[in-house]
Amino acid sequence: MTEHRPELPPAYVANGFVGLRVGKLALVGGTALVNGFVGEHDIEQFESYAPAPYPVAADVRVGGLWLSQRPDLAVFGEQVYDFSAGELVTRFTFPAKEATAKVEVLTFCSRSQPTLALQEVRVEVDRPCEIVLRAAVDPAGLPGRCLRREAPRPGWDLVDGVMHWESRGGLSSCGVAYYTEFAGEARRKRGFWGHVSAVTTDYTASAAPGKSFALRQIASLVPSIMHAEADMQAVRLAGIARHWGFDELRAENRAAWQELWKGRVRLVGADSKWQDIADAAFFYVHSSVHRSNPLSVAPFAVGLWQNYWGHVFWDAETYIFPPVLLTAPDAARAMLDYRFDRLPAARANAALHGYRGVQFPWESCAHGGEVMVGWGAGIFDEQHISMDVAFAFAQYAHATGDELFMRERAWPVLAGVAEWIASRVRRTDRGYEIRHLAGVDESVYNINNDGYTNMAAVVILREALALAGRLGLPRPRGWEDIERLMFVPVDPETKVILKHDRYRHHGGSYCPEPLVAIFPLGYRPEAEIERATVDVCLSLAPTRGGGPFIPSLLGVFAARKGDRRRAAELFGAAVTDYVVEPFMMFNEVATRPGGPRPTEVTPFITNPGSFLMACLYGLTGLTLGPGEPATWCRFPVVMPEGWEGIEVERIWARGRPARLLARHGDERAGIELG
Repeated sequence: MTEHRPELPPAYVANGFVGLRVGKLALVGGTALVNGFVGEHDIEQFESYAPAPYPVAADVRVGGLWLSQRPDLAVFGEQVYDFSAGELVTRFTFPAKEATAKVEVLTFCSRSQPTLALQEVRVEVDRPCEIVLRAAVDPAGLPGRCLRREAPRPGWDLVDGVMHWESRGGLSSCGVAYYTEFAGEARRKRGFWGHVSAVTTDYTASAAPGKSFALRQIASLVPSIMHAEADMQAVRLAGIARHWGFDELRAENRAAWQELWKGRVRLVGADSKWQDIADAAFFYVHSSVHRSNPLSVAPFAVGLWQNYWGHVFWDAETYIFPPVLLTAPDAARAMLDYRFDRLPAARANAALHGYRGVQFPWESCAHGGEVMVGWGAGIFDEQHISMDVAFAFAQYAHATGDELFMRERAWPVLAGVAEWIASRVRRTDRGYEIRHLAGVDESVYNINNDGYTNMAAVVILREALALAGRLGLPRPRGWEDIERLMFVPVDPETKVILKHDRYRHHGGSYCPEPLVAIFPLGYRPEAEIERATVDVCLSLAPTRGGGPFIPSLLGVFAARKGDRRRAAELFGAAVTDYVVEPFMMFNEVATRPGGPRPTEVTPFITNPGSFLMACLYGLTGLTLGPGEPATWCRFPVVMPEGWEGIEVERIWARGRPARLLARHGDERAGIELG
């Protein structure tokens, strides 16, 4: 049990496709987002996320008083989040004049049926009175307009009601249909309510002490990007769910989460706080991805798009995709399908810049074109995004060994990006250079030869050349020369890879993005240069701050150097600065496999994703490649101080379940195929 803190946002309940923010009292103040439902931003007027009608809105009337009229009278009890099943339970009491109602609300989004949000409201009273339980689809306060709302008519009773909502600017629409059932004797009335045109179902019953009532809601949300008749498809899916039944859907959801938790990252020997963080990271990452997602995942994910407008950044492929690839490869494939399906837009983006091949936009959306704010210095976009996307395709090919994917999906992307690199570089007496762009450090624009971008280009050219050989395809002329002669800025005195070719460090914190090219991308500079770069980055890295995803990655490099204490400090910075202290966002107790512990994590999904990646890949020395899985573990295992090892019951390797074991001091980690 945890005390409600009013400064914190509502709890996050999601399955990756549908995301809900469930308020302190669960029935009041909820919001919803659906992957693929987009609208026009009210200020910038570009494509942005669009809030959807809340599908499991509800209300309670005790005697003559509705909870929605006087939520201030309610006495909050607790919100308990069961991480093992993705279920949120909220308890509170509502004292009215006639009686006091004891209310318990169960809310979850189905992993087995991704369009569904489900809720059960249980009510008991301490004195005889009349109660009303109301279910609704509520668009109150939303931008956009209602295209259709309908309650059942004679002969049309598959669901309680349907609403078709269009986003601001008419960029897309969302269909919402819902069905209810009631445990107990009651009079049912269905229709519309209020100036906001909510679709409602009311159940009126005579209540008495010892008599319990339960309202169950099943709602389906369908974005128009996935169906031309979003409202009618929502009706169909809600109708099917009705025949499945609430209990079976709940059991299916729990079973799906149980399967996912086989990928749990166990930190052997670590303090329980570390396991809490790893479990929270795992849960929120997987709450933000799903194999049915049409629009990949934004850094703030479905239900958490409170910033970045719901656009898809390089974070998706570089920090969120890797742990998902090993633990839920179908969801990882959906992230790649989003990029592949928008190859024409990426090719058009390259052409608009005067280049060949494909150039993925820095900020992507439903149509796949660039939607970055077109004002100020930010017009110099981070063009390394193309390499980040291509690298994810290569990693999927290595992890699965899927020959058809390699030929039909990975090759068009890798070849398109390699072609873009070849047209983007400029030949000089220093080699091949990439000029006029922005790097990972977004405080500096219009730079030349961003270290990370140029190293990433080398990695992708190597992957493209290797894949061409594997598929028996001719190697386009010039790729080998560019890969061999790509200019990477290195300080001639210190041998440190620079952020860009005129970079000089002037004190203060340092965002060491050149290391990101070494891990996770796998660029291998000369040993002297790698050693010098790692040393200076570690010496400049603060134990607090330093960038949202950097501390845990730096912790990997400290561990590989054998400095276990420094590794623990840096992982601690990742947890303290980016998971616990500044983003205490969730009013809930997390019940993880093994027992309940209070856990609060940042909504910026990049951060828990990078933490999981650092554990799954970095500390275990796991480097995916074309060889058999046994060859993927390439570094001695060194754990942060206090950790003994990392174990994962199940990762997926070449389409088969496998166990990952990494113990401190082992020459290599082990992958045991099932």
